[in-house]
Amino acid sequence: MIELKLDLPKKLEQHLVYLENISKRPKDFILKEALIQYLENAEDVAKVFEREKQKGGKTYTTEELLQHLNLKEVNV
Repeated sequence: MIELKLDLPKKLEQHLVYLENISKRPKDFILKEALIQYLENAEDVAKVFEREKQKGGKTYTTEELLQHLNLKEVNV
């Protein structure tokens, strides 16, 4: 088992305390669950990226994707 020490920005700490209070779960449980979800999602994204790369498919940066989906204005 790995033990981690985190220095969180004040805003994230406030969110964490809020979730701890409303969920009645300890902070370490909340952080562990968040990390599990993040890693599972990141792994899924990595698998899709690798599959597309092997097929020779085009990949996009986050910036390009946001612009393509009209979620971000192009700075001129």
